Amino acid sequence: HCPSVPQGTVLSRRFTSRASGGQEHMKIYVPPGYEQADPATVPLLILLHGSAADETQWIDVGVANAADCLIGSGEMQPTIIVALDGQRASAQADGSPPAMERFVADEVIPYLRNRFPNLGGRAVTSIGGISSGGGWALRIAADRPSLFSSVGGHSPTVSLNPAQVRSLAAHDVRVWLDVGQDDSLRPRVLELDRALRHHGSGAMVMSWKGGHDRHYWSHHVEDYLRFYAHGW
Repeated sequence: HCPSVPQGTVLSRRFTSRASGGQEHMKIYVPPGYEQADPATVPLLILLHGSAADETQWIDVGVANAADCLIGSGEMQPTIIVALDGQRASAQADGSPPAMERFVADEVIPYLRNRFPNLGGRAVTSIGGISSGGGWALRIAADRPSLFSSVGGHSPTVSLNPAQVRSLAAHDVRVWLDVGQDDSLRPRVLELDRALRHHGSGAMVMSWKGGHDRHYWSHHVEDYLRFYAHGW
């Protein structure tokens, strides 16, 4: 906590999604200083949750407090951070592209750009996620590299096909991967890094002490934000 810095506002919003066929919820962190930002410059970070969680997971692990601290210290530009509830969309396995990808890329991003006209373009737009949400973030960034300059998989469930690995490398998408040393997902995460390096790319890879739980993610949420902010 950084009590002496200006604090952002966390809004709760919902809208009807054609991709998921229902009402979807999101938490939107609006940073201090957003109103004074130059047009088309504000970074956008979209965050996806793990299974059995919802849009509150990222708030619960401290992303708003971490953003307040980093913006207050000048380490991060004022950034719009959006945590989505993707339970319904991610459960729909049919469709190409899948419902989750259409939900994020074709509905949420246009909605946000309309709501926050000061948002910048691809160079300052990132996506990340925890666990299954990290898997989705990696796949969506690989399938839509024109939208995102960086992606973070935080203890991600990795299920990229070879074409998606090649896409991340070919389009110079910055990739962050982290996984706890006691996490059963660790071998697959390290395998993805090797696959990216095989294509001349690679990732920022961290493997800290810990498992697959909110205690681990809350300890590293500032590290995550520093990675995204470094590219902006």
